[in-house]
Amino acid sequence: MPSEGKMVSDIANAWKGLEQVEKGYEDWLVMEILRLERVEHLAEKFKQKCALHEAWTAGKEEVLTQRDFEHASLAEVRILVRKHEAFESDLTAHQDRLEQIASIAQELNELDYHDAAAINARCQGFCDQWDNLGTLTQKRRDSLERTEKLLETIDQLYLEFAKRAAPFNNWMDGAMEDLQDMFIVHSIEEIQILITAHDQFKATLPEADKERMATMGIHSEILKIAQTYGIKLPGVNPYTDLTPQDLSSKWEAVRCQIPHRDQVLQEEMARQQANERLRCQFAAQANVIGPWIQTKMKEIVHISVDIAGSLEEQMNNLKQYEHDIANYKSSIDNLEGDHQLSQGSLVFDNKHTSYTMEHVRVGWEQLLSTTTHSINEIENQILTRDAKGISQEQLNEFRASFNHFDRKRHGMMEPDDFRACLISMGYDLGEVEFARIMTLVDANDVGAVTFQAFIDFMTQEAAETDTAEQVMASFKILASDKMYITVDELRRELPPEQAEYCISHMTKYLASDAPPGALDYISFSSALYGESDL
Repeated sequence: MPSEGKMVSDIANAWKGLEQVEKGYEDWLVMEILRLERVEHLAEKFKQKCALHEAWTAGKEEVLTQRDFEHASLAEVRILVRKHEAFESDLTAHQDRLEQIASIAQELNELDYHDAAAINARCQGFCDQWDNLGTLTQKRRDSLERTEKLLETIDQLYLEFAKRAAPFNNWMDGAMEDLQDMFIVHSIEEIQILITAHDQFKATLPEADKERMATMGIHSEILKIAQTYGIKLPGVNPYTDLTPQDLSSKWEAVRCQIPHRDQVLQEEMARQQANERLRCQFAAQANVIGPWIQTKMKEIVHISVDIAGSLEEQMNNLKQYEHDIANYKSSIDNLEGDHQLSQGSLVFDNKHTSYTMEHVRVGWEQLLSTTTHSINEIENQILTRDAKGISQEQLNEFRASFNHFDRKRHGMMEPDDFRACLISMGYDLGEVEFARIMTLVDANDVGAVTFQAFIDFMTQEAAETDTAEQVMASFKILASDKMYITVDELRRELPPEQAEYCISHMTKYLASDAPPGALDYISFSSALYGESDL
C-alpha cells in the first residue's frame, strides 16, 4: 500500500481523468485552430471585398453630384439618362457584394474576431455610403428626368418657333418686295388698283402683328424656362437659322417702308390725275378739230365734183374755204401745244378720243393739199374751157358722166370705170385701142384717169377745134401777160403731169431780157397744133 494512502485505482482514475482533460484540451486546440483559420480567411476575404467595393464606389458620389446636365443639349441629356440607367443597373448588381461584406462582418463577429470593432465600423461606413449613393442616384435620376422634360419642352418650342417663323418671314419678304416694287401705270384706274391693293395689305398688318407677337412669345417662353430652371440654351435654334432679332428687324423695315409706299402711290395718283386732265383737254379740242377737218374735206370734194353752178362760183367757194382753213390754223397750233404737253408727261394714249395728233396732222395736210389741188383743178378747167371754147353745159355733162362712172367717189376713174364710160358713149374698144387711149389719159401710168385728163380726151375726141392762138392765149394768162413762162408758174397752175409734160417739151426763151429758166410757150403752142411730133 502506498504510504500516502492512495490507491492504485485512484491513480488510475486520476490518470484517466487527466487523459480526458488532455483530450478535451486537444479538441479545443483543434477547434481553436480551425476557428482562427476561419477567422483569418474571413478577415482576408472581408479585406478583399472591401477593397473591391471601395474601388467601385470611388468617385461615384462626385459623379452623382455633377450638374453636367445643366449645360447639355437634349441629345446629350438623353445620353446621360441612358448612362444613369446603366449605372442604376450596376448599383443594383453591386448590392450583392455589399450584402456579402455585411454577411462576412456578421460571421466575424460571431467568431469573436479580435478586431470586430474595426470590421463593424468599416461595414457601417459602407452601409452609410451605400444609402447615400442610393439617395444621390435617385436625386440625379429626378434631375435628369426633369431636365429632359424641360429640354423636350424647349425643343418643341424651338420647333414651333421654326414652323411659325418661316412662313412669317416669307410673308415679310414678299411684303417688302411688293412695297419696293417698281410700277408703270398709264391711267388713274391702274394706280387706283395699286392703291386699293396697298390699303388691303395695310388692313392685314394687325393680324400679321398678332402672328409676330405669338412667334416672339414662343421665344420668350423658352427664355423663361431656361432662366427659371437654370438651363443653358444652345447658341441657335436647331430647326431654323431665323432668330427673333431677324424677325424684329424685318418687321421694322416693313413698317418703315409703308409710309414711303403711301407717298409714292399718292404722288403717282397726282401725276395720273394731271395726265388725265391733259387727255381731256386734248380730246376736247381733237373731237372738234377731227370732225371739222373731215367735214371740210367732204365739202371740198363735193364742190370739186358738183355740177351745179359755174366754175367761177366753185372757185369762189373754194377760195372761201381756203380762207376759212387758213384762219383755223390757230386751233391746230393750240392742239399741237396740248400734244406737246402730253408728250412731255409721257402720255401716249387717250381713251377720250379716237383722234391722235398724227391723224390730225395727216388730215390737216390732206385738207390743205386737197384744197390747193381742187383750186388748181378748177383753174385748169377754166383755162381748158376758155381755151377750147367749151360751154358750161358741156362741162357739166362731162362732170356728170365722170361722176357717174367714178364708182369709188375719189375723184378718179379706174381703168375699168373708164372703159365702161367709153363703151357707154359708143366706142368700139379692143384691147390694143384701149391701151392706146390709156397712154393718152394716163401718161404717168398711175392706173387712174383724172377729170382733167378726161376733159382733154373728150374735147379732143369731140372736135379738134383748138388753135395755136387759143393755147397761146391760155399760157399768156398763166404767165401774167409775159412772152415767156417759168417752170414754177407751170407747176403752180397746171396739174403735175401736164406741167411736167410742158416743161419737158418747151424750148428755152431766147430773148436777152429773159430770166434763167424761162420757157417759150409760143413755139410750143405752134408746134402742138402744127406738123411737129412733140
